[in-house]
Amino acid sequence: MNSSRKDFLKTLALGSSAPLLSVFSGIHSEFDLNLNELNAMDLPSKKDYSLDEDLIYLNHGSIGTIPKIVQNAHQQYLKACESNPWLHMWGGEWNAPVENTRKKAAAFINAKESEISFSHNTTEVYNLMALGMELGTGDEVLFCNLNHSGASIPFRVHSKKKGYSVKVFDIPVAIISTLSTSEILQLYDENISSKTKLIVLPHIDNTFGIRQPVKEIVKLARSKGVEFISVDTAQTMGMLPMDVKDLDVDVIGTSAHKWIQAPKGVSLAYFSEKAQNAIDPVWVTWGNQQWKDSARKFEDYGTRNLAEVLTLGHSIDFQSSFNDSEKTKQLKSLWDYAKLKTQQNKNVEWASPEKWELSGSLFLLKLNNKKPSEFAKRMFDEYNIVFRPFDQYSTIRISPNLFNTKEELDLLFDIIG
Repeated sequence: MNSSRKDFLKTLALGSSAPLLSVFSGIHSEFDLNLNELNAMDLPSKKDYSLDEDLIYLNHGSIGTIPKIVQNAHQQYLKACESNPWLHMWGGEWNAPVENTRKKAAAFINAKESEISFSHNTTEVYNLMALGMELGTGDEVLFCNLNHSGASIPFRVHSKKKGYSVKVFDIPVAIISTLSTSEILQLYDENISSKTKLIVLPHIDNTFGIRQPVKEIVKLARSKGVEFISVDTAQTMGMLPMDVKDLDVDVIGTSAHKWIQAPKGVSLAYFSEKAQNAIDPVWVTWGNQQWKDSARKFEDYGTRNLAEVLTLGHSIDFQSSFNDSEKTKQLKSLWDYAKLKTQQNKNVEWASPEKWELSGSLFLLKLNNKKPSEFAKRMFDEYNIVFRPFDQYSTIRISPNLFNTKEELDLLFDIIG
């Protein structure tokens, strides 16, 4: 024990980061071993998570579930940090592992490492844009009525200080189930004006589950001179494959605690080089000039929870380990089954798009003769089933992930019936 401690202090005196990097290497090796064993089983199952055995969790659109192997890595990073907080936070040992996480995040969405910023969540990204972007008198920010509050309120508030305008148009919720791609595009076409400098759109919205045709919207907007387009991917990154270059957008915000299944309080964001040049950081400190030519300038250079950042890398590893087509096939099979069960049940109606291409593993069911919030409470209290109610639309939102089953959906629909 004493010899080990002396060796450690000697190494510290020499300025080496070997002791902690050795710990990091061990955590990585253990995670990779566990992940290889899990992948032998194809897609994950409920036993790979810490959920209560009798809980039916259908609310990944609000808060995701963290795999056990990711939790284990997180706990080990926290333990390593707390063994000597001063050394492990400021000694430089975390720098290379953090940049390795940035490399994983970039590969996950087909971006450059210099285009990745470690934000806390989606709302942070849109506050940054609303306050720090070059927007002023004569400029307009455009979005639809289905934008999440975290992606709309920042612009409403900060526009009053900076002088730009905010325009909101309606996607008709009454006909959402039959809405087509061309009808959505027509709405954008009608509302984009010569003043529109920025469009903010939800990839899949939080309330009705419309997967907006991003590539088509971007093409239309570019043809009409719109300079910047941002996509809120809180409900898609981790659910669906993501390629920022293919989408041709300028900024992407997400909340990694949902479908990426990362710890709460850490996330990733994408800023194209063009967007980086048009947005000033909201906070500035020692790293501002050092990172002025990359998206790192948008990060908080105060004391960060670096254990969370490194764990985000393992969450990305976990998501990347599964075949995209197999993931999509599984989620679509649950979506198809829920739609079929809805058609067979007179007490519920489908309230999301009818086509998978305009939907995803987040869909709405309209209840007949039931108040959603009361029904949701009863379902949790009596049956341990969790989902999101929306009283204003008489709907419940179901958002299953890979480990959910058709048998769980059977129970939900049997009770509704």
